Amino acid sequence: MKKTERPRAEVADILERFVQGISPRWEWDDFLTFPIVNPHLDMIRVRSNYLSEEYPPTVKGHYCSEAGLEVLRQIVRELRQPKSPG
Repeated sequence: MKKTERPRAEVADILERFVQGISPRWEWDDFLTFPIVNPHLDMIRVRSNYLSEEYPPTVKGHYCSEAGLEVLRQIVRELRQPKSPG
C-alpha cells in the first residue's frame, strides 16, 4: 500500500478533531487505514488503531474509553510542541 505524506500538524489536527467528536465523515478511518511516510507519525497512526483494544470503550458506540482519549490528547500536545533543533 502506498504511503501518504502527512505533516505533524495535520496528524495533530486529525487526532484533535476525533477527540472533540467533530471529525469529518471517514477522516478517522482514512487516518487509520493509510500508512504515513514519516515513521514516527506512522507509529502514532498504528498506536491509535489499537487504542480501542488497549482502552476498551465504557460507553456503547464510543471508540475507546476516556483514558484512551487522554492518550490521544497527550499525543496532540507532543505533536504541537516545537521540534528541537538537531
